[in-house]
Amino acid sequence: MSHSIPPLKGAFPAGVSLRNTWRPGDADLIVDLHRRGYASEGDRFGPSFPAYVRKTVEEAGLDAPGHDSRVWFAERAGETLGCAAMIDRHGRGQLRWVVLLPAARGLGLGKAMLRSAMDHASAQGWPEVFLETTDGLHASMQLYLANGFSVTSNTEVELWDGPGKLIVLTIMLPA
Repeated sequence: MSHSIPPLKGAFPAGVSLRNTWRPGDADLIVDLHRRGYASEGDRFGPSFPAYVRKTVEEAGLDAPGHDSRVWFAERAGETLGCAAMIDRHGRGQLRWVVLLPAARGLGLGKAMLRSAMDHASAQGWPEVFLETTDGLHASMQLYLANGFSVTSNTEVELWDGPGKLIVLTIMLPA
């Protein structure tokens, strides 16, 4: 079943923009956003979590030329408020590193970054997009499910700082 994410309603908050050009230091920025953005989400996102994020960013090779992956950074007045990425996984997209700082939540930025990432996946001709998340992240699960993603697996695993559920969601894109 194919889904499309509804268009954004309303405007971005004043002064907020999305950047999708890769700059030196952006890998560190993604790690720092995750450290700060997940600090209030409980012990599961403890000391090993930033190292896990860094490893996944390095594995994606975003600083190498000639790839179809992209990262979007929500920025206002020189401050980065959050990010989201669409990674090329051999002809399908993986939504990664979706995070907003607590003060930037509820402004529509998560949906805007999701829309940009999904538009990019469609432009690449990828037939589907998947993402991996964990239990307990209710706002992000609500965003994904409201925009057409379906849970395809929910497995108890050992995460970076202890046991938890690895939840995989998938959406088929229109041809």
